[in-house]
Amino acid sequence: MKYRILLVDDDRENLEATKNLLTAVGYNVTLANSGPEAIKLVRQAKRDFSLILMDYHMPKMLGSEVIQEIKKISPNQQILAFTLDDTKEAMRANFLAGATDFLDKNSDNDTLLAEIANRCAKYDQLYRTIDSEDLPLDEKMQFIQETGMIGSSDNLYQLCKDIRKVAPASATTMILGESGTGKELVAKALHKFSGRPKDRFVAVNIAAESPLLLDSSLFGHRKGAFTGATENQVGKFELADKGTLFLDEIGDMPYELQVKLLRVLQEREITPVGATKARSVDVRIIAATHKDLKKMVEAGTFREDLYYRLFNLTLETIPLRDRPEDIEPLIAQFTNEVCGKNRFDRSFHRSCLEQFRAYHWPGNVRELRSAVERHLLCAESNVVRKDDLDAVFFNQFNNKPVTLEEIDAHLDGIKKSHIAQTLKMTPSRAEAARRLNIAQNGLQYFINKWNL
Repeated sequence: MKYRILLVDDDRENLEATKNLLTAVGYNVTLANSGPEAIKLVRQAKRDFSLILMDYHMPKMLGSEVIQEIKKISPNQQILAFTLDDTKEAMRANFLAGATDFLDKNSDNDTLLAEIANRCAKYDQLYRTIDSEDLPLDEKMQFIQETGMIGSSDNLYQLCKDIRKVAPASATTMILGESGTGKELVAKALHKFSGRPKDRFVAVNIAAESPLLLDSSLFGHRKGAFTGATENQVGKFELADKGTLFLDEIGDMPYELQVKLLRVLQEREITPVGATKARSVDVRIIAATHKDLKKMVEAGTFREDLYYRLFNLTLETIPLRDRPEDIEPLIAQFTNEVCGKNRFDRSFHRSCLEQFRAYHWPGNVRELRSAVERHLLCAESNVVRKDDLDAVFFNQFNNKPVTLEEIDAHLDGIKKSHIAQTLKMTPSRAEAARRLNIAQNGLQYFINKWNL
C-alpha cells in the first residue's frame, strides 16, 4: 500500500522539497497551498489520509483553525502540526484543535521520515480499512478484471487464461467446481470471449427447476401438449439460438431427459413437447456441476454417452481456501456493492483479513459475500473490527476440514504453500528439492500440478 500524505503549507518551496523527499521513499503525496484548499481536499476524499502535515502560520486561516474544521469532517484524521512556531501559544492552539502531535520544520530528514513512518504504522493499526483504492491494479489483476472475475491470485489468473483459450471454440464445455466458486461467472466469461458475444446468454439452474416442467422449460411445448398448455411456449434452447446456453447443476438432470440433451449435442436439434417435427438450433452449450459425474455414471444415475459428450473441453473453478489472496479484493468489491445498495458508508478494518484468510470457507465466494453483507448491515459503527466478527471465524474447530475430500484439499494447500515458499527462498530447484527431502522429478511433479 502507498500511504497517502497531505502536505499543507503556503510556502511553495518547502512544499515541493518535502514532497520530493516523501515521494522518493514511496509515499503518495498531495499538496495544499492554503487552509481552505486542504479542507476541500479532505471533504472530497473518500477516506482519511494516512497523515496530514499542517503548517501553522498561513494567510487565510491559521493551521489550528484548519485542523479544527478537518476534525469536524473526519474525527479520526491524524494531523501533525508541522511548523517553525514552537511557542506555547501555537502548540496549545494546535493541540486544542485536535492535532495528534507537533513536529519541528527544522527536523532533519531521518527524524521526519521516522515520525511519518510511525504515524503510518499507527494508521494501519487503528484506522486502515479494506479499500479497493489500496489494491494495485497491475497487469495480472487487470487481465482478471477484464475476464469478468475479481482477484489477484496466480490460480485465478491461470483460470482466466484458460477461459480465453477455450472461449473461441464452439465446442461443449464442462465447468467443474465446488458450490459458490463462480461457475456461472466462468460461463459468462466464455460467452463474452466467444465468437457470439452479441447474442443471448441464457442460464438454467437444473436443480432449481421442477422435474415435471423441466422438459417444457428446456425444449418448449406446443399448445395442447398437456393440461394447462394453452399456447405455444419457446424453450431455453430456442431462446439461446445463435448464442450460449448455460446448464448449471447438470448432475441434477432427470435420467429420462438426459437422452433428449444427448440428441441436442449430437444432432443440434430439439423437439418441443407435443411437437411432431424437430427444429435445428445453433447453441454453444456450457454445463456445470459440483457433483462427481463419473461416480454417477458408475451408479447408473447419469448416462455414460452423455458424460463423454459433455466432457469435450473442461475448466475447473478454484475453492476460495486455495486462493486467499483474492479475499481482500472480493471484500472490497462486496463492501462497495452493499454500501451502494443500502446508501451508507461502512468498511472492514484490515485486522479482519487475518480471520477471513484463516477460515476454511466451505461455501466459498457465496459464503464470503453473505458474511460481508451480514456484518455491514449489523455493524454498530462505520468500521467493522476484528472483535465484531462472528464467533465462527475464531472457532478453529469449525475452520478445520471435516470430510476426507476436505482434508485432502487442506493438506494439498499446506504442501503447495510450503513448496512455493521454499522455491522463493532457494537459489535453484535442486536446492529446493534438497531442503524438501524429495527427488527433483518429484518437485517438478508438484510444480506442474500447482502451476508454481
